[in-house]
Order: sequence, then C-alpha cells, then structure tokens
Amino acid sequence: MKRILHLLALGVAGLATAAGAPLSLQQALSEGLKGNLDIQRSELGSEGIDAQINAAFRSYMPQLTASGSVTRLWANEVNPMAELGAALGPLMGRPYEAPKPINWNVAGELKLTQHLYVPQVLTGIAMAKKGKEIDAIGKMELKEGIVYGVSMQYWTIVYMEENLDVLQKSMDNLSKAREAIAAMVGQGIAKKSDLNTMDINLASLSTQIDNLKVQIQTQKDALLQIMGRTPGEQIELTSRLNIEARNSGDINGDPLQSSVTLKRMEQMVKLQEMSIDLTRQKIYPNVVAFASYGTQASREKFDFFNKPQDKFADNGTVGIAVSVPIFDGFSNSAECTNARIQKRQLELDMEKQRLALQATYKSAKSTLANARILVARNKENAKLAEENYFMKELEYKEQVAPITDLLTADNNMQTARSNVVNALYTEKTAELALEQVLGILRQRTE
Repeated sequence: MKRILHLLALGVAGLATAAGAPLSLQQALSEGLKGNLDIQRSELGSEGIDAQINAAFRSYMPQLTASGSVTRLWANEVNPMAELGAALGPLMGRPYEAPKPINWNVAGELKLTQHLYVPQVLTGIAMAKKGKEIDAIGKMELKEGIVYGVSMQYWTIVYMEENLDVLQKSMDNLSKAREAIAAMVGQGIAKKSDLNTMDINLASLSTQIDNLKVQIQTQKDALLQIMGRTPGEQIELTSRLNIEARNSGDINGDPLQSSVTLKRMEQMVKLQEMSIDLTRQKIYPNVVAFASYGTQASREKFDFFNKPQDKFADNGTVGIAVSVPIFDGFSNSAECTNARIQKRQLELDMEKQRLALQATYKSAKSTLANARILVARNKENAKLAEENYFMKELEYKEQVAPITDLLTADNNMQTARSNVVNALYTEKTAELALEQVLGILRQRTE
C-alpha cells in the first residue's frame, strides 16, 4: 500500500513538473530584486562611499609623522685656519687641537599637526555625505527600474500566453468543424475541397501556435535570467489579463513630486554647488597648528652608539602656521567658471526630465483611458464575433454558406478575441507607466 502511495506521489510530482512551477508576479519581483547583479554592485558602491566619508573625517583628525635621516658628507676640505692654529700653537706655548671634520650626520623628528581652519577639508566632508544621499536615492531608482522591467516582462509573457489561448480555442473550434466536414464529405453532402481547405487552415494555425510557444519560452528564459534562475526551467505564470482582474480605479498624482529620478538630479545640483564652493575655497587661508620634537648629532666617524657620553642635540617647536594664496594665475577663476557651467547643464537636464515626466504622465493617462474604452468595445465585438461564427457554422452544415464564410467568421472571432487581449495588455502597460512615474512601484521594493 505504501509503495502504491509512493508511486502516486511521484506521478503527481511529475505532472506538476511538466505543467511548470507556479510563479506569481510578487514572487518574480522578490527574486528579481535579490538576484540582480546591479543591486549587488550598488551595495558595494555604498560601502565605498562610507569609506570615503570616513577618510574625509579622519583627514581632520591630528596627524602624526616621524622622519629621520643619516647623511654621509664627502670631500670635506680642511679648514686653513685650523691648519694655521695647529702650526702656531706649539710656538705660542699653547697646544692647539684642530677640529675634526664632520663626515656623518644623524637627525630624527616627530611632528604633530592639527587642522584648525581648512575650508576645503570641511567641504569635502559635506560632499561625501551628500554623495551618500545621492547613492541611496540612486539605489531606490535602480530597484524601481528592476521592478518595472520584471513587471513588463511578466505581463508580456502573460499577454503572449493569452494570445496562445485565443489561437488554441480557434484550433479547437476548427477541429470540431473539421470532424463535421469529414462526416459530411463521407455522406456526400460536402465537397472534398472543403475538407482540404480546412486542413490547410488548421496546419497554418498549428504553425502559428508552435511559433508562439517558442517565443513564450524565450521570454520566460529572459525572465528567469533576471530573477537569477537557470533558463529552461518550466514555470507557470499565475496572473492573467482578464476582465475581472482589471484595476478600475484612477491613478492620479504629481509626477514632479514623486519622481525619484528628479530627486536624485536635485541632489546632484546641490553637490555641484558644493563643488563650486570647494573650488572657491582654494584661495581661502588655511590655519594649521603644529608641534615637533627633533634631535640630531654630527660625528667624524659613524660611532653614534659607541659613545653614549656624547649626547644628541635636541630641539622642539610649537606654533601655528597660516598659508594664504596670493596669486594663482587666475586658474581658480577658470575652475569656478567651469563648475558653474556644469551646474547649469545639470539644471537643464532637470528641466528636460520635468518635461519628460509630465509628457509620460499625460500620455499614460490618455492611453489608459483609451484602453479601458477599447476593452469594453472589443469585449462586445468578441461576443458578436462568436455568435456570428456559430451562426456561419450552422449555415455551412445546412449548406447555406460556403466554407470560406465559416473560415472568415473564425478569423474574425479570433481577431476580436485578440483585440480584447491587446486592449487589456495596453491598459496594463499604461498602468505600469503611471505607477513608475508616480513612484508607486517603489512601494513594491519595501
């Protein structure tokens, strides 16, 4: 009994695998955000910005440096006065010892500096913080783009699958009609050419179905790749573009207030303003406090450690250094001009973005309203086309209408059903465009 149950379980699992694992839109979005390589790269970029901020802060902390040198002096000439003193010394009853030449010098220094007023360092810290804000906004923008891309890919596959359903329904209807025609040909009621014509149409329809299935699998592989899965996996999308699942509410808002792209560009302008200040501050005075301690010794021979009784000469300093740029050849003025031009370019890009957002919003609103009208209209047309097809099918069986009328009616019914699907897909894409421009898609990333 257990063996039978085990075999049944394997059979059910096999059927589920053949049908494909169910995949909802929310699951596709979740996996797409987790597995996207651009998101992972963005995380690394955030860590780099944190490191830049730390580096900027630490540059304003006390700086301690140590230095040392060992110098060997060559070709030291003997002092003529020293030679004269050595010669006259015994004659004058004074022993005179000439100074020994200095051949070696050893020096060491420990220096502590502290920035008191260095405007460029302070502005650099502020710019690093602003860069982190821009990075956070850019990450939101990236996630929003991924959500939009995954959603569009998902609904495009659904759109293609529903068109496949339309073709399959047409195939089922024509297959039933063919059986009836074959029986009528056997009874001598219908012509053999009618059966041939039906077979040709069925073969053409079968080719369309096969081609569409290949296209659907290609699109599914692209979706799997975005999600971080292996292409070729069998999946079954659970959402549908049906009349009942439509969003009947209006999507309204202010695209200029909700656009994350516009917010990022606004912060970029502020960052450029800081860059202008940074360039201007190059002519400001810098004030630095310092303290140093050093020691040095000079010898004829390198025996500094053999004669501890000869001490090194120590020295120490404490003070404040002020540096004021006086003339830089007008290079600072040129840099400021270039920075202002870059700021103006960013402002023009912002204005272009505002116009694009408004145009996208209005276009999507118009497209959405028109698509909803088309959905209702095409739904009625599809109902009429179905009634006309069944009427032509009955007329053909009664030998009142030719086979061409039946095939034309089927084509019209197929077109009407496809028009409903097309209108629903257009409505869905317009909704996505509105949700993106109004920032609604960002809520799905939280």
